[in-house]
Amino acid sequence: MNLDISKMVDKYQLSETEEKILLYIINNIENVKDIGVRGIAKENYTSTTTIMNLAKKLGYSGFLDMYYNLNFTLKQKKSHFSCQKNNKYYGVDLEELLALIESKKISDFINLLVENKGEIIYTCGQGFSDPIVRYITKKLLVLGFNCIYSEAYESYDVNAIKAKLFITVSKSGETDFLVKVSESAKKNGIKVVSFTGDVDNTIAKISDINFKLYDMNTIDDRNKLATSFYSNILMLFEFLIGIYLEKNQKN
Repeated sequence: MNLDISKMVDKYQLSETEEKILLYIINNIENVKDIGVRGIAKENYTSTTTIMNLAKKLGYSGFLDMYYNLNFTLKQKKSHFSCQKNNKYYGVDLEELLALIESKKISDFINLLVENKGEIIYTCGQGFSDPIVRYITKKLLVLGFNCIYSEAYESYDVNAIKAKLFITVSKSGETDFLVKVSESAKKNGIKVVSFTGDVDNTIAKISDINFKLYDMNTIDDRNKLATSFYSNILMLFEFLIGIYLEKNQKN
């Protein structure tokens, strides 16, 4: 997958050539010092002056200063965000995050994403779950999925839009509207994936794949108390997307 550096391009007003060079340096950070300025210029059909000007634009004193800073930043990020280091993922303990989740559910979900890359994916949430589902939707959209989000009060019929997959989030797993949509989807052969709290619930039972996460305040229906439930769903979803991307790259 190509790295998106559009915000950096806008911030420093980089030209197309400068953007291309910067991406080349980032993608070849392990070897770019040995390649050198002349080698980079040759590979990108440009001049060494263009590369030096790029370094200046980014606020570095020269090519080596740019290389060392980018190399340090990329290595630090990779180390910090690695899901393999000390069983942590983005600083979250994987054992805690995945404590209630069977590995088969993870592989089944990844397979569902692969199978439905060109199909319509329908998403819906309500209350505090709404922004979480919106995030999931946007993440899938930027990854090229055909994802449609619906407000809970809208009368969209999950079957009418010919969706193949329905994804929802519900802390209680008993939200009436979401239960009805899940039942409707299931009845019409649409796969249902849900993220819910750890207590047995209706949506979990309906779902083809249900990811349960520990809910520290099960009876706090109005979400007045502090909780890690919603943030953990985002972390879990990013973890799942990471696995999906790794599988895609290998294929």
